[in-house]
Amino acid sequence: MKLYKGFLHFLITLVSMFAFLMGWATLAHSLKPAQPVKQEALAQLEPLPPVGLVSMPSSSGGVQLFSSSRPRARSMFVTRGS
Repeated sequence: MKLYKGFLHFLITLVSMFAFLMGWATLAHSLKPAQPVKQEALAQLEPLPPVGLVSMPSSSGGVQLFSSSRPRARSMFVTRGS
């Protein structure tokens, strides 16, 4: 059994090293990344409006963004002590 276990450890080590080296060789011979795009080629974006000018939904008819009155959910893994 000890001989079998030693052989199994050796085999796993050998296969792991082979896979590592094959992955390294694959990445070393893969295609190189494309050249970076120049800044002039990118589309110019319009600046965002200031926060004060953005229309927010009203609290009565719109979507409520934040709720501070929500009770905290209790975790089912909280211990109560002994």
